[in-house]
Amino acid sequence: MTDATWERWSRGMGVVFAVLALAAFLIFGEAPKIEDSPEEVASFYQDDGGRVLTALTIFAFAFIPLFWFVGAIANALRSAGEGRLAATAIAAVAAWAAAQFVFGASAAPLAVVVAERADPDVSYALHALGLCIDNISAFALAAAILAASVGLARARLLPAWFTWFGAVAALLVALHGTNWADEGFWSPGGGYVYVVVIVGLLWIVATSVLLFRAPVTPDPSARASVAAT
Repeated sequence: MTDATWERWSRGMGVVFAVLALAAFLIFGEAPKIEDSPEEVASFYQDDGGRVLTALTIFAFAFIPLFWFVGAIANALRSAGEGRLAATAIAAVAAWAAAQFVFGASAAPLAVVVAERADPDVSYALHALGLCIDNISAFALAAAILAASVGLARARLLPAWFTWFGAVAALLVALHGTNWADEGFWSPGGGYVYVVVIVGLLWIVATSVLLFRAPVTPDPSARASVAAT
């Protein structure tokens, strides 16, 4: 495979992440909400622990193609002279990924043993912690979406309208960080999480497909290093 072919397929890894992430989301199912009782939370993880662990494993694995995809975005931005936005996108995705791994690390023990053996209040506390971490991480994901959208449009790798598409997507994702109601649609784990999942995956798929179809520009630094040898 040529470098250009590798680069093109790396750009397509966003679609792979979206498929795996959606599968994980569907398998996990409807998690308890912040207003549910400690007993309901503990019962969910006891009864559906296998399903929860399967979903968490798939979601964790999905980060492999995601990192590959983000690397392709950063490489395209650096090649076009948008190094600052490339660095911003990488840092923001790293922060969001770290938060999601912490979220998974708080849910997995519940499914393995905690929900069965510990007091229901302990299960509720861990579950609520995970929901709040997911809320706060939305700002990092929004920053990544905005930086990548602006950079790719400025580099003319994607159409100019993509900046506005990314800005709207980033705003909708960032609003997830304000889901602090005690119950209902705007609470942690409430209905707004479905909006975030749909918008986030739609942006990733659109970006991946458009970038896959865009021309691949060789990395100037790579050319320079080859010339030097």
